[in-house]
Amino acid sequence: MVGEGGSVVSACQKICKRKSNEKKGMAVNIIRTSAITLVAAVTLSACVGTQLEKAKMAEGAKTPFNFNLVEGYIGLASMEYKEGDYEDSDRFASRAMAAAAAKKDTKVKPEGFKKRGIPADKIDDMRRARGKLMIALAQGGRENFPRFAAEAQVNFDCWMQEQEENFQPKDIAACKKKFDKSLAKLQKMMAPKPKAKKKMAMAKPMMAAKPRAPEPPDVDGIYIIFFDFNSSKLTTTSQRTLRKAAAEFALIDSPGMSITGHADMSGNAKYNEALSRRRLDAVSSFLQDMKVPRGALHTSAHGESKPLVPTKDGKREKRNRRVEIIFE
Repeated sequence: MVGEGGSVVSACQKICKRKSNEKKGMAVNIIRTSAITLVAAVTLSACVGTQLEKAKMAEGAKTPFNFNLVEGYIGLASMEYKEGDYEDSDRFASRAMAAAAAKKDTKVKPEGFKKRGIPADKIDDMRRARGKLMIALAQGGRENFPRFAAEAQVNFDCWMQEQEENFQPKDIAACKKKFDKSLAKLQKMMAPKPKAKKKMAMAKPMMAAKPRAPEPPDVDGIYIIFFDFNSSKLTTTSQRTLRKAAAEFALIDSPGMSITGHADMSGNAKYNEALSRRRLDAVSSFLQDMKVPRGALHTSAHGESKPLVPTKDGKREKRNRRVEIIFE
């Protein structure tokens, strides 16, 4: 609907900026007005879906990781464009352009949950997945294995987009499967390789072993702290787990931790609600002592309403007496 001398974008700008100049008392030509409205609507629809070509023409990325991100996001943008989802096509194309312009690998991160309307029953699985991805990226995945790291991030964003739409189960499953596979590949590449043992000549004296540098924490982004019956006291094992969680949280760029307190089915519901809150407070206080910012702790207590192991009312079950920690 645009003449050869003008572009779709410039036409959009003109239409979007144009104000109504209708004069009072002027007769309205219904047919003419309808035709103009139709032309405007068609032209305005062309305003969406204009970013893909821009992304393809963007300057080359500054780092190997961002180069692979650009390729991956352009692929997603092209796929969504072909399906007629121009809004998401623009979204992925914009991420490609941001990666192309970025000087640091950390500029374009996996999409956050505040930017996508993920169904409530799917959010926990996706939080765990994003936590694992963020940990792998922060522990050198971007720098040392840029292709695999970018592939995992792009596939996660694909999963996020399909899960938000939530009406194409096959597409959701396909993106999730690709993400799981690419993350597993990245984690395997990052795993420390066993060192070959060197044979020493019998005539030479034994050499003292060199002190080993501490190994990086084995981060997985989700932890469960268990409690004794009717107790909110942290055991030695629980404290060790919380120190590990705090150290690993410091390694990643994350908006916070989701921390939920729980109780088993013994006792009445009101008492268990308070007990789960005391357990939650014990964990939160310990993490703050380990230098985790208070504002990063996103807490909620659920009493006996969300058991890890379903049981009959009144039954004791240690696995339900817990606090769950998930990196966001």
